Amino acid sequence: MRYIFLVLLLAPKLLTSQSSSGIEIGFTGGTTLYSGDLSGKISDYTTKDLGYTGGIFIRNNLSNHFGLRFSLQLAHIKGDELNRSVPIARALNFYNNLKQTNLMGEWKIININLDGGNMIISPFVAGGATFQISEPYFRDLTYGSIPLRMLGTEGQGIAGYPDFYKPTVLSLPAGAGLSITLNRRFTITAEVIGNRVFGDYIDDVSSAPVIMNDLLANPRGTSLALNAYISNPVLYPNPSSTPYTRGGPAVDWYYLMQFTFSYRIKDRKSAGKGNVSCPTF
Repeated sequence: MRYIFLVLLLAPKLLTSQSSSGIEIGFTGGTTLYSGDLSGKISDYTTKDLGYTGGIFIRNNLSNHFGLRFSLQLAHIKGDELNRSVPIARALNFYNNLKQTNLMGEWKIININLDGGNMIISPFVAGGATFQISEPYFRDLTYGSIPLRMLGTEGQGIAGYPDFYKPTVLSLPAGAGLSITLNRRFTITAEVIGNRVFGDYIDDVSSAPVIMNDLLANPRGTSLALNAYISNPVLYPNPSSTPYTRGGPAVDWYYLMQFTFSYRIKDRKSAGKGNVSCPTF
């Protein structure tokens, strides 16, 4: 009977507690990892494959469990065949400074209140949509950073080939993380967000067939046919009418492994069910 009474005494604490909702502003920073036509096996990855990310955001905590986050962010991603084992070392590489804005919904699975509610620990999942401006570049020891989108490394702009791909890209982000709220004002979050890109050119590489002769006959570049050279450094400048592909069926992804720090500028406290509070005696 004593145990039943104890459970009834603690039940309100365990099932109902004060959490805080409201509006937060903050910034984010971390590292990025690209996965696509120029990436290899996970075992091949090195620290050279890591990029960086940073941005600002505003979060509206609509309730104790659900919030919306709008952010402006720069994601520097990169890939280089020379960083891993590939069948033919063509020395293809790229980097891309993705300028993006995204809207994500966040669902806090559970809120664990500590120190009388002054500290709240919340594991969460998130998902939404991201709109990006994409401009891939090629790094060359002689010519430096070369913009790729209008270079036509896969015949873009040549008769019989597709037109130049657009700089705007849409992706779907989804991920999970853990947030710690201190004094109901400051929130620190660690999260991993994967972005599935709807488009195959954030790395300027796809599975489209290309013929070296067509590129040599339509040179683009400063002092040589850079479109042909960057398209396939192994074949350049040898004429060939045999089609080749620079990539494969890989879908472009990139991952954000980041921390966020935010400050609540508008506090709205409300009672909510489903929170777990460590009882005090």
